[in-house]
Amino acid sequence: MSTQTAPSAPAAARSAPRPRRAVAPAAAYVRLEVSRTVRNPRAVLLSVLVPILLLLVLSGGDMDDDSRRGLLAGMAAYGAIGGGLFAVGPRLAAERTSGWLRQLRATPMSPYAAIVGKGASGLLLALISAFVVGAVGRFGPAGISTVQWLELSVALALCATVTTALGLLIGAACRSPETAQGVSMLSYIGLSAVGGLWVPPDQFPSWLQDVGQVLPTYHVGEVARAITLGTGVELADCGIIAAWALALGTAATVAWRHGTRVR
Repeated sequence: MSTQTAPSAPAAARSAPRPRRAVAPAAAYVRLEVSRTVRNPRAVLLSVLVPILLLLVLSGGDMDDDSRRGLLAGMAAYGAIGGGLFAVGPRLAAERTSGWLRQLRATPMSPYAAIVGKGASGLLLALISAFVVGAVGRFGPAGISTVQWLELSVALALCATVTTALGLLIGAACRSPETAQGVSMLSYIGLSAVGGLWVPPDQFPSWLQDVGQVLPTYHVGEVARAITLGTGVELADCGIIAAWALALGTAATVAWRHGTRVR
């Protein structure tokens, strides 16, 4: 009479189903966030339509080609950073204060899938904004090449990581969606204006130029202008943008952990 021995502990551990977070629900949630962002009229208005209107209005007159390309770079950067900011901050604050994110913890989905979804939607909206605004420059009076158009779109989508991280910080730190909306708008206007996206930085007073060069938006604008003017992107600008994104992302992580602990 044969007896069946129990499998050894290591073998049983290998054969047993591994507990894991379901990947499919997380991926579905990221797709949901992306589709919601693209259909959000306020985000599309601020990050796509407003930069195009400003570009068309300001590019008239007797501007030379380099001035038009510089203006195109500023408006494309303006739209891209807005996409990264407004797709994240106010909505994250609203979902956190309403208890929606707390309910997601009862699902098999990873609690960080919401953050990944918000970040992905912000970068996608930044890419769409840079692509559409760049198309105005490609087929309009600025006359950039197709290669410059595509380079501008991809570069600004990557640069938008800095405002996506800022949006995560605002959404995690603000206690109400109204506050997050106000802080996001003030940050958007202030960073864009002082960073030289509306007016070329060399037209600022010297003290304001010094302030602007500290901000990440100044270096985002420099990257965009280097592409549209064909002067070559400086590694120093990329390094400063990356450092800002890392610092803001770290601050957002701390604020997120603190917010979820006290609520």
